[in-house]
Amino acid sequence: MQIQVNKSSVEAVDEAQKKQKEAEKKMEQAETKARNEKKRAELEIRKAKKEVKARTEKMRDTEYFWGMGYITVILFVIMQNGAFQNDFIDFFRTPFMWYFQFCEWLAHPTYDNGFNQKIAYTCGEAWVIRILAIVAVLLIVVIIMAIIMEIIKIYKKMWDKISQMFLIGSLSGIAVLGDVIREYLPVNLILTFGFINVGIMLLKMYFQKKFEEKSLYADNHYD
Repeated sequence: MQIQVNKSSVEAVDEAQKKQKEAEKKMEQAETKARNEKKRAELEIRKAKKEVKARTEKMRDTEYFWGMGYITVILFVIMQNGAFQNDFIDFFRTPFMWYFQFCEWLAHPTYDNGFNQKIAYTCGEAWVIRILAIVAVLLIVVIIMAIIMEIIKIYKKMWDKISQMFLIGSLSGIAVLGDVIREYLPVNLILTFGFINVGIMLLKMYFQKKFEEKSLYADNHYD
């Protein structure tokens, strides 16, 4: 009787060990399968990322190619547009002309007496006028440079595809219609180009602010 009990106990232990081994084996198989599935998923993700990257680079190259082609066409149009060329030269030549005229005036400061006659200042007055004129010009230059830098800073923040589209579009429009524009608008085409893009930037800032205000109002209203 004792022998049968011991034999049954041994068989029970063996059976339990066998079941435990089977359970461990199934667990290992499940873990192996999970690892394989994870590796397969990671491989698929890497493949998908590579495909997306390749397509993105291809689209970028295509966009760059057509963009450069479009800009090249614009440059050729500009080369044939006399008004644009003249305004481009005047845009950079005019400040130098003002500078030389100012230097000549500093050498011999005069004023208009109201009868189209230039009257020279006396020696003492001339030096005071020179100093005041130099200070005023430097102050104006500093203010203009500060405004330009601030505009460039804001424009960089607002730069996006829409800004790029309007930039190229306005440049191409002015390049093609430069002669016609100058007949009806006596403003330098380079300044016109700048005013257009600054105006677009201001409109974008205005609509962006309005959109943010509406979004904030909607969030507060529904909350």
